[in-house]
Amino acid sequence: MKLRQGKVGKSVLSAFALICIIFFIIEVGSVRRVKARFYEEKITAAQICERAFGLIKALRASLAIPIDEINDPNETGLIGHQWTLITSGRSDLQSKLTSTNPNFAALFVELLHQVGVRKGDWIAIGWTGSYPALNIALLSAVKVLELKPIIITSLSASMWGANDPRLTWLDMEDCLKGSAVGFKPSIAASLGGEDDNGQGLSLLGRAILDSIIKQKNIKKIAAANLAEQIENRLNLYWQAKGDKKIAAFVNIDRGAANLGDIHAQTNTGILVRHNSKVVEPSVIGKMLVRKVPVINVLDVNYLAEKYSLPIAPTPLPKLGSGKLFTEPRYSVPLAIGFIILVVVILFFVIRYDLEFYLLPKEKQKEILEMEGR
Repeated sequence: MKLRQGKVGKSVLSAFALICIIFFIIEVGSVRRVKARFYEEKITAAQICERAFGLIKALRASLAIPIDEINDPNETGLIGHQWTLITSGRSDLQSKLTSTNPNFAALFVELLHQVGVRKGDWIAIGWTGSYPALNIALLSAVKVLELKPIIITSLSASMWGANDPRLTWLDMEDCLKGSAVGFKPSIAASLGGEDDNGQGLSLLGRAILDSIIKQKNIKKIAAANLAEQIENRLNLYWQAKGDKKIAAFVNIDRGAANLGDIHAQTNTGILVRHNSKVVEPSVIGKMLVRKVPVINVLDVNYLAEKYSLPIAPTPLPKLGSGKLFTEPRYSVPLAIGFIILVVVILFFVIRYDLEFYLLPKEKQKEILEMEGR
């Protein structure tokens, strides 16, 4: 074959580029969706979560608490009121609607695996009544992974959370622990609020919360100040675990004791010692000092977007939909074959004068005669 002399012509380069594009299109077209890692655990957790949501909806109906179809368009029964006597502060309705997706249970399965928990591990949980749907989603993941949770609740709730005095988070826990899902309940509760002692609530609101905690016969965390609240919580976690190790701490919402300073800036997602901006004193800070990984759930919509869960979906997505459950898989053998072909073609393009063979026979003969062949 005639060796190349000079640059590669535009026609050959164009043809080579076209071949590469065709190979790329074929490879992209070969993609198929396969089950993501931990698929069985994720789908089971989502199913348990959906079942638990149904139990809470039935409980709400039995208490004759109407569902606001405008603010709860999917009629989940997990969206509370705008304001009540036990409402701790303002909140975003959109994030509450986002949280009512049962597929969030799969997200917690993913996050718990990422921090390295194993079957039988003890995990500490701190949450409020603000996101009952997320609390249930986490409990669903905990059940599937067969973990041992130590739960402390801040009972008051922000707008649209579990803020009906007839149906607080502790009432929901009672319903779920005695049902087929059999979730573990909280070991203690505080009033919540800005200093975790009911600050920001009215005298009547605090009295209502006190009465509910007493009725549930669980320990009330009372303290003179936030620092004492933090220490009391930590002592309860350490006492409950005995000589076992706490494998992870999960925080949901902005509980004052968990975050410390109410204005502290912390990241949403997984926190570890070297990437955390948390400043002590706080439960999160103390956990990180002890090298306990933290799953910190503050910005619900951010977390949903990161893992491709829809924001405030109407209707709710099907169980098992999204990249948490399935992921694209391309044909590796096909890609390797195309790479080999591209390398071979590129060799011929650079080494040999392919444009010469595209010329008419007479022109080829003339060129060869000029070159003295």
